[in-house]
Amino acid sequence: MDFSKIRYCGYCGKMIPVTKNGNTKYCRTECYKQNKAKHASAFSRQKAFNAGLIRNDDKADLLFSVFGENCYISARLLINQEFDWNIHTGETMINNNIAKKLIRYAYTLFKNQTVIIWKL
Repeated sequence: MDFSKIRYCGYCGKMIPVTKNGNTKYCRTECYKQNKAKHASAFSRQKAFNAGLIRNDDKADLLFSVFGENCYISARLLINQEFDWNIHTGETMINNNIAKKLIRYAYTLFKNQTVIIWKL
């Protein structure tokens, strides 16, 4: 047996039979299908997150164009537009406030249920 040609399954870690095509990365069809399903699910979640991020950014754009910069607005305006507070790309500091980043905008939600929208 040529030990330089031993290959291991990319899903389960078992040895790939030497009878399999040299380009295959999986020992069985089941491993291939399981790996494909796992990656499809992750891709679907990422696609949904990106769509939500775009929707949130568009809602922030609309309010920013109406109220402008450094204006405190009621969080109710975003709630009424079904703004998803859990979708953002991270946090940053703007004027000593922690702001949640979207795409073109960021926002700070204060304890008194007011929001400032910042243009990035």
